[in-house]
Amino acid sequence: MEELCMAAGGYSRFFRTLVFHYFGWWAAVVVVPGVFLDHHRCEASQSYFAWILYAATVSAMLVMAVLLELTVVQRLGLLQAGDLAGIWQEPQWQLPLLSTVLWKLDSYTDVAFIFVARDCGSSLWWASLAVVIFVVVFCQMTFNTCFACSDCDGELPKSFGFWLMDFKLVNAAVHGVLPFDPDASDLPVGRQVTLKTAANLVSLEKAMGDIAQVSIQSLFLANSAVPHGFVIFSVLLGTMNGCLSVTLVVRESLRQNWAAQGIEQGTALAPGSLASANLELGRGADAADETERLTDMKELRYDQANDPTTIGLHPS
Repeated sequence: MEELCMAAGGYSRFFRTLVFHYFGWWAAVVVVPGVFLDHHRCEASQSYFAWILYAATVSAMLVMAVLLELTVVQRLGLLQAGDLAGIWQEPQWQLPLLSTVLWKLDSYTDVAFIFVARDCGSSLWWASLAVVIFVVVFCQMTFNTCFACSDCDGELPKSFGFWLMDFKLVNAAVHGVLPFDPDASDLPVGRQVTLKTAANLVSLEKAMGDIAQVSIQSLFLANSAVPHGFVIFSVLLGTMNGCLSVTLVVRESLRQNWAAQGIEQGTALAPGSLASANLELGRGADAADETERLTDMKELRYDQANDPTTIGLHPS
């Protein structure tokens, strides 16, 4: 990884850039709803032009965040400038791009819901805020970032701690060009913490937050007298992002199980190999016994042929 980051100024600079983008996104997620507070007031009536302007602002923020992440990939030399326009058509980028867009939109709507519920006088904004503090501030921003700085306390391969910040476009680009498997181990026992398990844990963290937020927002809609289109949109985003996160974890787990079953571990561990091995050993032992018996018979015949008593010569 150190050699791959040479074009980006070294791994330290590459890691600092990702941390800056990570915390910068969450700062924007908090600031933008505060600027557009009128759009998050309870039963607020806004003109279509105001909503179009608001949607354009959020979309521009989202596009900028994706482009900044792709800029990091480009600095690593893993993406050419001419390939940027058609990146959504490449199969290797489609799923990471979809995951990135869903997660960023979902995180924005979850924070904006706190403003909506508070303005509507619902106490559920406290529950939503508690989920954000625990899942985002504690688990993701603090826990994951600290372990990313130390490569998960040395359990992850060296200079791969950035994987825990879950920049899916960067992770997909790096994983696609590595000439080796970073999770491979020279020891008989594999690594306890791998890049795949780290990615699965981060996905489960996000899925846990989505389940809590969707439950809280659904309860808010059930107790609300008027429809809230923004909250409904947030529930749909949270459901899709949570389902996608769980699906990725399940798919990766199944892939690992299939790969483990397909690996040739030698005839000693193959199904039915013990019985066949015993059969071969039995056959080998029988052949050895037969050879030894024939040898003994030949020696006996030789001894009888050279025995004087067998040719009519009797000792006087």
